[in-house]
Amino acid sequence: MGRDTNPLRLAPLASVLILAASAAAGGGDASSDCAPGKPIEVRIRACGEIIGAKPAPSDPRAEAYRIRAAAYSEKAAHKQAIADFTEAINLKGDDAASYFGRGQSRLAEGDAAGAVSDLTQAIRYSEPAPRLYIARGYAQLVKGDAAEAVADFSVALRLDPKNAAAYNSRGLAYRKTGDLEKAIADYSAAIQLNPIYALAYNNRGYVYEARGDKQAAAADFRRALSLDPALVGAKNGLTRLGEPAATAAESDKLIAQGKVLAERNCAWCHAIGETGDSPNPRAPRWRDLYKQHPVLALREPLSRGIARPHDEMPKFQLSDQEIDTIIAYINSLPP
Repeated sequence: MGRDTNPLRLAPLASVLILAASAAAGGGDASSDCAPGKPIEVRIRACGEIIGAKPAPSDPRAEAYRIRAAAYSEKAAHKQAIADFTEAINLKGDDAASYFGRGQSRLAEGDAAGAVSDLTQAIRYSEPAPRLYIARGYAQLVKGDAAEAVADFSVALRLDPKNAAAYNSRGLAYRKTGDLEKAIADYSAAIQLNPIYALAYNNRGYVYEARGDKQAAAADFRRALSLDPALVGAKNGLTRLGEPAATAAESDKLIAQGKVLAERNCAWCHAIGETGDSPNPRAPRWRDLYKQHPVLALREPLSRGIARPHDEMPKFQLSDQEIDTIIAYINSLPP
């Protein structure tokens, strides 16, 4: 059998793939440690040994660059990840997984056009897979090409008609194109597939509000908040509509707790408030994070990114509940 090059069977989609690969070169420890599942620093060291070995066939070095790149991306060291993915591509030009990984890192760095280009190459060199088209559609939304995003999400749904996230994402794209009826239909489809999909209720509430259907909008915002009190947009929507928010106090509590955690653990690096620059110029200002994500889709990538240790971030662990409070605080910041 031929070697499977489909990156979506090799690993799940996160901010970047942790790619399955066999490192066939280097010493005993390096060849076994340059592999998915090993601790990040162990992978970086072992893959570096394989990369530095002379002479070495191109394929093992390409694998090592790719695996090390994925480790860097887990640390949010995206510039280093991009450099290693590029080396892997230089050694193996049809490496769909490296194009995919570099696209995700470029998107994290704010290069939406570069991400779309890389994800297009990943699609070219891989078998059709829904997550590839979802990833490119997401990048298209960030880039501002809503119609292209609709097309990609539509392909993903043809490949996987029961993908609730793809329906929610296409709903975002339809809303950006101004087609509110199709946006509502897609959010409703996402909810039918996943009845506790808080973000889809939230997003549908925004569209109902835009259409002037205040009663339906308020019902969706209330449902979203009951499922996820960190969705500050739903709380704000109820306030705009003049509706009493039974869970508004809980949302305010989350925001306050998130601000305390941010000041304690993140303010040394990031600008966490409504004004000012980040102390670390490499760290994004939190009020600018919306620029890297489609409107109303910020929570999902943030929940992954906050849970993952950054390259220079202090060593501390956050519980799921604490992550929710920080997300609520970030979502409360005006763009």
